[in-house]
Amino acid sequence: MRLFVTGATGVLGRPVVRRSIDAGHEVWALARSDENVEALERAGAKPIRGDLFDLAAMTEAIEGADAVLHLATRIPPTSDLRRPGAWDENDRIRREGTRILVDAALAVGSVRTLIYPSVVVVYADGGAEWIDALASPIEPWSPTSSTIEAEAHVARFAVARDGNRGIALRFGSFYGPESSDSCQAVAMARKGFVQPLAATDAFKSMIWIDDAAKAVLSALDRAPSGVFDVTEDNPFTQGQAAEALGTAVGRRHLIKLPRWLLRLVVDQRLRDLLARSQRVTNHRFKQVTGWAPEVPNQTVGWRRLAAG
Repeated sequence: MRLFVTGATGVLGRPVVRRSIDAGHEVWALARSDENVEALERAGAKPIRGDLFDLAAMTEAIEGADAVLHLATRIPPTSDLRRPGAWDENDRIRREGTRILVDAALAVGSVRTLIYPSVVVVYADGGAEWIDALASPIEPWSPTSSTIEAEAHVARFAVARDGNRGIALRFGSFYGPESSDSCQAVAMARKGFVQPLAATDAFKSMIWIDDAAKAVLSALDRAPSGVFDVTEDNPFTQGQAAEALGTAVGRRHLIKLPRWLLRLVVDQRLRDLLARSQRVTNHRFKQVTGWAPEVPNQTVGWRRLAAG
């Protein structure tokens, strides 16, 4: 297939591009800088210079593509989370960028599949109950409300023409060697500390980054239209995650830093969002695609990361 990819040099985009090329797909990738053009060429993709927010440019760029993978994001770094407007660009990519790509894809006619990576943090606190897109309520906070709008544009693409597939994948929190936050967590654990985001018994659903990339290709091959949850097999509570991280770095116990320290980097609304317990099941996505994560839980994941 010919794939048009946004965010191709990002944390998720890089392994998706690699896996796509390995699978025999032709990858056209949106590039905004000379550095990204060079990186994409080295990876074997065809860079396309353009502006995501220019409908005419995007319509021309995706002409002839079979599928669009809209992987672009602009998650603010931790140091910027308290800055007013920190989420504005990410929200624009999700809202306006997704709308423009859908309009462009419908205009050219060749695109029959559109995949968008959403997030599981849109769900309400579920305690210890399993959460699933078909049955569980959402409760998006302002930085996540834009992803629900993006999902609606994906659904609009799906129903616009017979044979179209619009697929939104609600991912757990990314971790792996490509994530600076993950590497910082390991470095902190080696010193004997961990910073929990929620209460000890709160579940957090994670996904190894390369497993997320593999899920994008599985969705491309086999998923029908809809919203699917893509997480590890066994989400851990914050207590279990701290234990797994400590074991990975060879420490029996980690000192849990007080959660009030999060006030230094995130505002109250984001702290409330991070405090939710979200035990999300991947069962339906596995059932329809045959995908399975190579890293089923954080015991395996943190051990891989610490060893790497």
